[in-house]
Amino acid sequence: MGLFRQRHLNLTTFVKFWFMSHNNNFDFLRLLFASTVIFSHSYPLTGQKEFFEQISNSQINLGALSVNIFFILSGFLIFNSLKYSNTINNYLWKRILRLFPALVVMLFSTASILILVSNGKVISQTDFYTYIPNNLSLFNLQNIVENVFEKNPYPKIINGSLWSLCYEFTMYIFVCIFFPFRKNQRLSAVLLVVTIALLMAAKISKPVFLMKILQSINLESKELLRLAPYFLMGSLLTFIKLDRYNNWKMKVFLAVILVVSLFLNAYSYVSYFVLPVLVILIGLSFNKTLAAIPKKTGDISYGIYIYGFMIQQTLMNYFNLNMPLLFLISFLITLLPAYLSYHC
Repeated sequence: MGLFRQRHLNLTTFVKFWFMSHNNNFDFLRLLFASTVIFSHSYPLTGQKEFFEQISNSQINLGALSVNIFFILSGFLIFNSLKYSNTINNYLWKRILRLFPALVVMLFSTASILILVSNGKVISQTDFYTYIPNNLSLFNLQNIVENVFEKNPYPKIINGSLWSLCYEFTMYIFVCIFFPFRKNQRLSAVLLVVTIALLMAAKISKPVFLMKILQSINLESKELLRLAPYFLMGSLLTFIKLDRYNNWKMKVFLAVILVVSLFLNAYSYVSYFVLPVLVILIGLSFNKTLAAIPKKTGDISYGIYIYGFMIQQTLMNYFNLNMPLLFLISFLITLLPAYLSYHC
């Protein structure tokens, strides 16, 4: 009887995750916003200011918006993973497999490119040999190796996308405190609401909250207080039945609120409550045309995110590309390692 129950639970978990993976737009959203990160980076990497930042009065840029949406999606999907994990070790192992194997391969690939673009100079440098272990640690990010990309329009920075990984992994660890209560929906939801309220209060009144403690592990309180509420709002939405609200009128209404908040210079606060609901509603919808793209490619969004910046900098090292060309060429090139990263 016990064996039957265990098999039934495993089957239930499998069905829930199969449904979440196939009858929704989550994979497409991740692919879309990984691509918009490359688009956004194409501006500063060619020495220009992003248009989205200009029209929003510096309230948001497309790169920051994309990262915010990543954290919303991660909060929703990761908390579901936490709820259906049998043990905390099982949950953490899935998180490690998601981040690190692809990161290891990307960092070794980057090391090969650093040797190429520096004409071998980096081989005699100490900072070349610390690049992989430092970035693999997530919390000791190393952006620069001397004699690399020094004459680029955006000089020296090798991979400007890696900064967010330590914050994402921090949230993976943080939500472990909810593991003992994960089956108690009401208690978990209340604890999430309280945590979000405390973080928002700290963001408004004390943006340097826990600054010294966070600096000891190379985290910035400002960035953590920006990203953590998005992640936890995504987590909170796992407890709310959104199906009854999931129609085009509601999505348009929420989008209008966000646009109006930009004109009122209130986006930085309104977005924490409106953007997560809009993103998850779109994610929970199902469109055969949109779903067909990631179905053919696989979930290559993470590969696009971690390879894109480095490939763009390499292109700018050799060619004087304008913004549209840099985006187009780098995006097409990035698809190959991203595809191999997911499938291999």
